[in-house]
Amino acid sequence: MEDQEFDVPARELDRGYASQWELMDDIFAWLDLTLYFFYRRHQWVGPKNDLRNMMGLVVSREEFEHNLTKAAQRGLNSRLDALERAQLSGAVAVIRTRLSRTAERFPLIALPERCGLDAFDRGCLAMSYAVALDGKYEKLLAYLQDDINRKLPTVSLATQLFLPEGENMEGFLSRFYRRDAFTALFDSGELAAGTLLLRPLVLEFLSTGEIARAPGLRLFDGKRHSPAGPLVTDTEIAKRLDVLTAEPGKRAVCITGGPGSGKRLQVEHLCVRRGSRCIFVDLDCDDRLDRAADGVLAARMTGADIAFGRLESPDRDGGTPTEPRLIRDIMDLEPSSDNVFFLTESPMRVRLERVTVELDIPETDEDGRIRLFKAYLGDMPLEDSVTVEELAAKFRFSPRQVEAACREAVGVTRLDGGDRVSAEEIHRCCFRQAVHRLGDLARRVRPNFGWDDVVMPEEQKELLRRAVGHIKYKYRVYNQWGFDKKIAYGRGLSVLFAGAPGTGKTMCAQVIATELNMEMYKINISQIVSKYIGETEKNLHDVFTEARKSNCILFFDECDALFGKRGEVKDANDRNANVEVAYLLQQIEEYDGVCIMATNLIGNMDEAFMRRVTYVVRFPFPDARAREEIYRRTVPDAAPLSDDIDWAFLAERFELAGGHIKNIVLSAAFMAAGAGEPIGMRHLLKAAVGEMKKNGIVVVREELREYADLLDS
Repeated sequence: MEDQEFDVPARELDRGYASQWELMDDIFAWLDLTLYFFYRRHQWVGPKNDLRNMMGLVVSREEFEHNLTKAAQRGLNSRLDALERAQLSGAVAVIRTRLSRTAERFPLIALPERCGLDAFDRGCLAMSYAVALDGKYEKLLAYLQDDINRKLPTVSLATQLFLPEGENMEGFLSRFYRRDAFTALFDSGELAAGTLLLRPLVLEFLSTGEIARAPGLRLFDGKRHSPAGPLVTDTEIAKRLDVLTAEPGKRAVCITGGPGSGKRLQVEHLCVRRGSRCIFVDLDCDDRLDRAADGVLAARMTGADIAFGRLESPDRDGGTPTEPRLIRDIMDLEPSSDNVFFLTESPMRVRLERVTVELDIPETDEDGRIRLFKAYLGDMPLEDSVTVEELAAKFRFSPRQVEAACREAVGVTRLDGGDRVSAEEIHRCCFRQAVHRLGDLARRVRPNFGWDDVVMPEEQKELLRRAVGHIKYKYRVYNQWGFDKKIAYGRGLSVLFAGAPGTGKTMCAQVIATELNMEMYKINISQIVSKYIGETEKNLHDVFTEARKSNCILFFDECDALFGKRGEVKDANDRNANVEVAYLLQQIEEYDGVCIMATNLIGNMDEAFMRRVTYVVRFPFPDARAREEIYRRTVPDAAPLSDDIDWAFLAERFELAGGHIKNIVLSAAFMAAGAGEPIGMRHLLKAAVGEMKKNGIVVVREELREYADLLDS
């Protein structure tokens, strides 16, 4: 190959680069010239070499002797003559001149500036990027490195090509074994083997100027992107962030709050207000530090702030303290961002060299939840039977949960062609957001009854309606009327149902659940009460903790075993029993939700417990008139009935509670279905006699009067 001169038309120097690819054309030319000069001075084995050494597998005797006698490697710049120096300098001058006339900051120019790269580092970066773009360099580099398998530049070759004149090889070779912004650009495994290979994240940025969303990594641009939702709560936190980030200097900001409390939303809105960018890094993975390093690199390349989230240990339940060691390891990566955000569920307990500020996002109160429901429902109104105030009182949701519930409810309503979100739909969507483990401690009861199914004195019905109103109008009384300033705790609803078995206690609990559109869980007493000291309290703590997450009704049936009177302390067992009752009383008083308890023996209830109950509803044994009404309401409209039924006789003759009447009607229905007949007096009478016998009561035939013969048919 004859000597070449690097020549660029003079007209090209009069304008800047229109694109990065146009810039790469000049970089390719500069790199080609550099490689050509290195080729001219490369110490070859000799013309008799059969090139087997190019396979990197066989070393000939001639090659061995040649390597013993050749001089130590020196930088290319120290071996160039005057003409060659002028040619290389001219190529560099062309690039610099045109760049000075280029307004746009291409990624290939922005990245070295943000990473603080010098001329040597930039040369290594440009060559590595050129190799990724043009496959011709693989053959050229394999040829220059005497090994067909070495298609990527080695650190040795890069040092020889770009070593500044007057510097030694050892000092610059050591650069590749540091941990800094320069070496972070290359694949760590390849670099450890002495090879330069740009990381995919770097190649992506150099090619597009962006960082595509990847698992655990996301770029938010405050000038181009919109926050996940409006910032309608915790505006004081936003003001403090504005003041903090307006000050010069580097700082670490820890934003603490529960899951879905809006930590990330605060940072997104801050980016929009400042017109800045932020890299969000989720560390819910096994290789947490590697992902953190990717985030630090992405933030450095894009000139963005960085926010680390989900720092709690991934093998533990949420809410565990953030590991101080992880925080220190992240800061050892030396983020270049002025603002490093840590989005945690608990405060950081670690000292950092940066100025550290902690901001706590409190649990959203009812006023905040009302604003959130209104904001996310937008222009889609609710049905008249439900209000945002009622929803805010029932569901102690985080902003994220409110958003998800509203978006789903609005979306479903629009798909169905509706113009108002129904009470059933918004409640269904809300309960989908309630994440809890209450199913492990209790059994869910699906409500099947409404007010029309209740047969009881009007006075007791009125108490039930008041209990329902306690939740529906909770916001008005406590927040709008100011009772929240007078009553610091005990704002929940606790109702005691007292009455004999079968009088309708469980049914009325379901009626309340239906009226409030709330889920109800029946507590299994046998799983709660334990003979081991402290175990009952632990079980109760778990029940009420999960109930707060689920926003449901707790139903303690036959609760005498839990709520019985405290007695005189005679031994350790008595003392432990009293502790359990005291703890339960405390939990009921502090619970802001709905707690319904049923007992057959109200006289056994502890007086302290009775003071903490909001409503006591007594279920009297039904009289004949009430029993007749229960019979009639128990039969569905679709069930076929015979004309011979004497409801009044059945109600008067068989003094049974509603639960037994339900059994009678259901048993009669199956008898009639089996006979292929409508439900008649014969079926009901036989079922009633059977129910009495089941309870140890003998029915005398003469007491059935004119209906006695029906037992024989």
